Amino acid sequence: MTPTTNQRSQQGAALLAVLVVAVVLVVMLGVASSLMEQRLTLAQDSRQAMQDRADVYAKANELIYLSVTQRLTFAGISQGLDKKGAERNEDGQFLHPVIGDELRFDGYVYQTEEGLRFSIQNENGLLPINSSFQYWLKRWLQGQGYNEAEQARFADTLADYADGDTWRRPAGAERQHYQRNGLPEPADFLLQQCTELYKVVGWQGLLQRHSELVNLCSLRRTPSININAIPVKLWQTLWPDSANKLAQARSQQQWFIRNEDAWRIEPALLLESEENYRTLGGDFFTIRVSKGSAHYSTSVQRGSGSVYPFRLRQRPSRALLE
Repeated sequence: MTPTTNQRSQQGAALLAVLVVAVVLVVMLGVASSLMEQRLTLAQDSRQAMQDRADVYAKANELIYLSVTQRLTFAGISQGLDKKGAERNEDGQFLHPVIGDELRFDGYVYQTEEGLRFSIQNENGLLPINSSFQYWLKRWLQGQGYNEAEQARFADTLADYADGDTWRRPAGAERQHYQRNGLPEPADFLLQQCTELYKVVGWQGLLQRHSELVNLCSLRRTPSININAIPVKLWQTLWPDSANKLAQARSQQQWFIRNEDAWRIEPALLLESEENYRTLGGDFFTIRVSKGSAHYSTSVQRGSGSVYPFRLRQRPSRALLE
């Protein structure tokens, strides 16, 4: 029996409705699939982020433990893997000045196959901004091209910010200068964080041009600097002609045991007072660890005798120095 025109119209409408429903279902399935994939990706990202934080925390605690319990040598912090590191002579002196199992403490960035990045920085290798004798700060400023008048201005304003009196140094600034510039009054106390440098009058422009200074400063008061712990980037500013030679020597595990070893790398050190530098020492270490979006940074102080085992001082999380 041949379908009538009305029947054919009804069949065509039904077929069209089926096609529309099929298209809607396909679109809905696509949207649902996309949402499911987004949620799965979010879950995987959250899981990875949690794993990254756990890895960073575990590595940071391992480095803190090593920093406060293991031997400090010219090359860095021993990991305690080689028993010769504990060998001493009859006078109680260590037989081996460098063991060979050390983690470098000059800010060198280690990276594992899993993407974990970490560094240890002996703060004795950084610029001591709480020192009353700002020799190394001025040397850094000189290396950046600032003249003696500019060096004096930055050193004096920093000293006025940190001291407890209202007497203004020749190129310094006291409370009235801060009020005139719309800045909070100076702390009149030693800096507690390197980021406080942004609060010192006249330093804002300097830090905009050289933001790395915040990572190259130490809160120490002692003026001497451990030349084995100076980051290559800081060395490049102080003694640019020998920076590549220094980086190569350190990559070959060659360290300064005596001052004469340093003079062969940088002859200009012969002109420096030996009170300004040394080849060993340090009680504070900055530890930085990162993986993915997880970052951790802290400053560790090695204990003194039986008074305390160690102390931690939280630091702002910053990018690892290259």
